[in-house]
Amino acid sequence: MDAKRGTPDFNQLLEGYAAGTLSEAELQAFCDRLPEHEQAAAAKILADLQSGRYDGQTDAAQRNKMFATLMLAGRKNTRTFRLMWRTAAAAAILVAVFAGGWFFLKTPVAPAPNDASITAVSSMIVPGGKKAILTLSDGAIVQLDSADNGMLAQQGAAAVSKLKNGMLAYRVTGEPNDEMRYNKISTPKGGVYAVMLPDGSRAYLNAASSIRFPTVFKGTRTVEITGEVYFEVARNPAVQFEVEARGTTVMVHGTHFNIHAYEDEAATSVTLLEGAVSVANGCENITLQPGQQAIAGAGLRKAEGVVDLDEVMAWKNGLFHFENLALPDIMRQISRWYDVDITYRGNTVNRRFSGVVSRNSSIAEVLQFMQLAGVRFEITGRNITVIQ
Repeated sequence: MDAKRGTPDFNQLLEGYAAGTLSEAELQAFCDRLPEHEQAAAAKILADLQSGRYDGQTDAAQRNKMFATLMLAGRKNTRTFRLMWRTAAAAAILVAVFAGGWFFLKTPVAPAPNDASITAVSSMIVPGGKKAILTLSDGAIVQLDSADNGMLAQQGAAAVSKLKNGMLAYRVTGEPNDEMRYNKISTPKGGVYAVMLPDGSRAYLNAASSIRFPTVFKGTRTVEITGEVYFEVARNPAVQFEVEARGTTVMVHGTHFNIHAYEDEAATSVTLLEGAVSVANGCENITLQPGQQAIAGAGLRKAEGVVDLDEVMAWKNGLFHFENLALPDIMRQISRWYDVDITYRGNTVNRRFSGVVSRNSSIAEVLQFMQLAGVRFEITGRNITVIQ
């Protein structure tokens, strides 16, 4: 008993929580005090999981309750080491959490040795940030991340400025002439950037992406993109907004949607958050409602089931979010964000992971997640070799 608080000590609360025997007041005390004891709780839960202590003692609902409460409480402090666990089909799942995130494996496996060399050689590999280049209509280049705030260029009837928040903004300042001028914003690996287009629409670029657009829209508002871009389209019922990417066209009047169109991915996906969009690919055309996703690959189709919008929008919210995602898919995201090359040694194709982790995490912290699944890594310069 903690005499100071008049409640059981934290270890007793943790024991009761694992067994599902806490009262409502004790449960609240556990959640309130978890941030003070995260590291100790993590070590204890990990040890108990590895020993199989909880097997057969706790049903799936109670285990999910443990995971949900730990996750909720853990969000109060994202800087310390945390460990959580949850179940799928009542099977034990090992979860490890570092630097504000969590990962779980569908079946507990022997973790790979914690390779100190990963930490030692990865200091030169840092998370991405706001970085992009602007290509003006005459081919001139502006490095946006190092440019001063304020007016950057005059492009015909449009003034181009960098705002205090770093966003690039286009503002029509005069009568456009017949000449069409196009600008292009490109983010490198490890870069993100945002732009307010001439009509007031906003585009948010993920790493290794680009958007090309006229400096003043005339008629249909058409832009071209590569990579991944989230749009908040200014509503204009009289003038359609179109996005072209890898042979797919998205047509809207005013809505919020995300388009994922990397050349090294098997398909292009369009996910609608608000409003309605039409998606065309070749002779096929479908309409999406909020929460739906179109996939254009070998044909055009709607994704089945409920789309996890948190997973889709994680990149814009500063997170990696994986749901049963194959290791090569995860490593492509890591490659784009940390600006590294990925090679493979052995069979890693069938390994799948779920988890959430901050994109501000060091590369060493992210790779340590994966090591819990028995996957090993070697880092040489800016190359990461995945070893099975």
